[in-house]
Amino acid sequence: MTAVRPNDSHEPSRRNGIGPASVPEADVTAAGGSWLTRPMAVLTLVLVWALAHLLLRGLSSSVIGTDDMMENVFLQTLEAGYSLRQPPLYEWLLWPLQQLTGPTIWSFLILKYGLVLAACACLLALARLAMPPLTAAFCVLSFSALYQFGWNLHEGVTHTLVLVLACAATTLALVRALLRGGTAAYLLLGLAIGAGLLSKHSFLLFAAALALAVISDRFWRSRLSAKGLALSACVAALCYAPYLIWLLDQPRGLVGASTAVLVTGEATSHAARSALGLARLGWSLFGFSMPFLVLVLALFWREVAPGRPEGGDPLSARAAVARLCGRTVLFAIAIAAVAILVSGATYVKERHMHPVLLLLPVWLFARIGVSEPQRFRRLGMVLLALAVLAFLIRVPGLVAPERAFCGGVCRHMKPYDALVPDLAELGPDRATLIGDDDYTAGNLRALFPGARIVGPSWRPPTPPREICLLVWEAGDGALSLASSDVLARFPRLPVQDLAAAPRAIAAGWPHPWKDDAHRVTTFGVAELVPSSSFCH
Repeated sequence: MTAVRPNDSHEPSRRNGIGPASVPEADVTAAGGSWLTRPMAVLTLVLVWALAHLLLRGLSSSVIGTDDMMENVFLQTLEAGYSLRQPPLYEWLLWPLQQLTGPTIWSFLILKYGLVLAACACLLALARLAMPPLTAAFCVLSFSALYQFGWNLHEGVTHTLVLVLACAATTLALVRALLRGGTAAYLLLGLAIGAGLLSKHSFLLFAAALALAVISDRFWRSRLSAKGLALSACVAALCYAPYLIWLLDQPRGLVGASTAVLVTGEATSHAARSALGLARLGWSLFGFSMPFLVLVLALFWREVAPGRPEGGDPLSARAAVARLCGRTVLFAIAIAAVAILVSGATYVKERHMHPVLLLLPVWLFARIGVSEPQRFRRLGMVLLALAVLAFLIRVPGLVAPERAFCGGVCRHMKPYDALVPDLAELGPDRATLIGDDDYTAGNLRALFPGARIVGPSWRPPTPPREICLLVWEAGDGALSLASSDVLARFPRLPVQDLAAAPRAIAAGWPHPWKDDAHRVTTFGVAELVPSSSFCH
């Protein structure tokens, strides 16, 4: 590794014609001076797309949905850590928003699409270093053709979006630091790495793949600065320190918790588990890439075909950025495969592939480079059609809670607000409210932000209240409840902990053209004595 002073590393690069000065920022592509060559035009399209989905979800239903409900219970207090499974950066970002909006659906939506917009800005800046501006625009817009971005992120994704932003920001910061040098560039790199470590534990896989991609390429290896990287490492360590201290204080270590999640008992021998894990990895890589990969191959097969030599000067910064993205993807796949072979992990899913395949579109579009205008127009029309279709498909499931539209559960439409009148009589702001499941607990906090909320996944480190209410979903249909029903459902609850007979609250589901009685969910509410262990 050659030590290069950060503040002057760009000078030799300029003289050799391979530094920042050689990165064309305003190419005139084959399609002419399209308005899409301007970064703000691309980000405006992303913003319009994000606002459309944000308003659709926020105005259709105030119910806290998948994954968000656990975060709503966590954020009753600001802590250095909440879970061994997930670092706390997502919660730390959500906390100030909830001080403004309250623990409502709007806090989650604003953060979610803010992270999406920031990630797209980083990916666009990175793509413009690897390809002409118009191609970079279509590269970023094509992320919407990945199922995990164009559809799945709208419901349920939390920490993964922080991970996506951190991976994109780390790659961009690293490229800029190695091309231009300077203390500020390495400080930003350290902040990006620190954010990645605090986003999800799988960031380590991406960071290792990115490091191997740099080391394996002479262009990047010759630009490494020992002092700059040491500065970045110190900044990243300072960012990670609060969570690391919390982590070391936990009785159950991170390795043990991860093993319990990733290694299941579906196959008995290590070899069988490894084979199953590798098969799931292959399927997840394929599924994550769809339908994006089919679309790109159909329109640009000649450019991205395996074995086709890459165009342009291989010593240019543009070609080097493209190689860096491609090698990072390949190294990430290899690391994931080796980790499965070593650990025998079988819990491998498509939604885990973000750090592995995030840079795949950048790599492929860098190979495309300049193409015929009509093919970009076709790509734009298909992307627009997919975006409109994804939006329209979401509408019925958010407006009418029909099983055919949103599945049998329809969690995001469940009428939790029917609890408000009955619970208001019991003084919920002075109470500890215990949700039998995370969905109920998270939505209880949205309805009663002044209450102390206890859920299966989190008990806040605050003292119990003078009133204690146990709330659970009893089932569909109007039901009557007795004390024996409560004790049968909660066998660990002593009979003497019941302070009063339970209440049954029948909640009709709202519907645009049917009466609310078309579907009824009954909630149970039991008042417990404040000294009950359930309440502490």
